[in-house]
Amino acid sequence: MLNRPKQAFIVPIKPREQFRLDLVPMINIVFLLLIFFMLTSSAFKQSEKVDLPEVESSELKTEKNITLLITSQRQVEYEGESISLDALLPVLQGELHDREKKIVEIQADKAVEFKLFGDVIDVAKQAGAVDFILATDAMQSE
Repeated sequence: MLNRPKQAFIVPIKPREQFRLDLVPMINIVFLLLIFFMLTSSAFKQSEKVDLPEVESSELKTEKNITLLITSQRQVEYEGESISLDALLPVLQGELHDREKKIVEIQADKAVEFKLFGDVIDVAKQAGAVDFILATDAMQSE
């Protein structure tokens, strides 16, 4: 046997990359959350306790609107009865006198001339109405 020098096959070993957890972004998020909760909690603190008064009745008083109906036959109706514009003024004055919200709702047929509609609004303004509601139907898409 021949004495040959043994040659070793040398494989270069690459240095292993170390796993590095970067904590800076996580710390930033924690601080941002901390600041957020500190600010929102201070906004919801009550400064003092308040002793609220008690009431006997908790019912809400709601007023129905005064509703006028103008038909396609040029008739003005109030509470289901036909009424002339001259007779409408004192009726509306009496109804609007004690109301907090002076609102008149007008339900007019689409075939009614605007002049009659305007006359009804004028009478209601003379009676003391401040706001008006014009009742309409929603458009139906086809």
